[in-house]
Amino acid sequence: MKKKVLIVDNGFKEKKPFLIYSFENNIRISVKTIYNFHNKRSYNLLEKIFLKLRQPIDSSGFNKRIIKAVINFKPDLILIIKGNNIFPKTLKIIKSKLKDVVINSWTADNMIKKHNSSKYFEDSICLYDSHFTTKSNIVESLIDLGANKVVFLKKAYSKFHHYPEKYDVEYDYNVLFIGSAEKERYDSMKYIANHGISVNIFGNMWDKNYPSIDNLNIHRKELVGESYRKAISSSKISLCFLRKINDDLQTDRTMEIPACRGLLIAERTNEHLELFKEDKEAIFFDSNKELLDKVIYYLKNPNLAEKIRNAGYNRAISSGYSFDEMTKTILKEIN
Repeated sequence: MKKKVLIVDNGFKEKKPFLIYSFENNIRISVKTIYNFHNKRSYNLLEKIFLKLRQPIDSSGFNKRIIKAVINFKPDLILIIKGNNIFPKTLKIIKSKLKDVVINSWTADNMIKKHNSSKYFEDSICLYDSHFTTKSNIVESLIDLGANKVVFLKKAYSKFHHYPEKYDVEYDYNVLFIGSAEKERYDSMKYIANHGISVNIFGNMWDKNYPSIDNLNIHRKELVGESYRKAISSSKISLCFLRKINDDLQTDRTMEIPACRGLLIAERTNEHLELFKEDKEAIFFDSNKELLDKVIYYLKNPNLAEKIRNAGYNRAISSGYSFDEMTKTILKEIN
């Protein structure tokens, strides 16, 4: 008999995490997924106040729906994705209804940081059987806060969403960055733009505080789906910056860029160096000057750049950097 897995996503169904696709397409398990919201919505003033207080209001009746799903579906395993809206009492009720059920937490965010978590999550840390995190530097902190078990997982790409596209000149943005606004990354791209390199930025939160300048074009919109893949596959270089506010050592783009056969140029960290061979499968830098030198060098040496982007793609595929492999790891650790 297949194991029954209940996935609880604290976010929006219309933008579900890539991990869910791999669980739902795993033929060895039976999966039911419930979401906090089905469509993206704006929060009202009261909701915003309680979010600021780190005690989000359960305006969708999420906790009651979780308990109802547990009673009706009777899962063997529960995977809660970023459970900021899950009350501790909800987890206790679930355990009282199904004593053998295994309740697990998974998130791609740094949940030690208060801007990523809630008081409900903090109070529930000890109630989960396992915590799965993509942040190696918070494993010990979670244990200190009462976690029963913590498993570090590498970032991943989705085989359903991240794969190479044919070259399209309309999507060749020369030096490309896809991601949200942050001062350090803006300053780095401004630095290389001031040295004559054309850079194109796509993403969220690039407001008037981050103006476009000569050679630095901020498009102030997201690239998603086919456009996302085409841009990475067609552009000469794809930049990967880490979020300083989250103490990142690797990020989603670390895996998604090579999976789309893009040329990855990323900040040098121990984890990046373990994932890809430097100057063979990806390019790394420590400073704006080194970033500029690397960008100029590989723009002038397209054959070498092509060799590295192909090697990076092969590494991502052969080393199992996918959500399918992550799913297998999670199920194995739980069992």
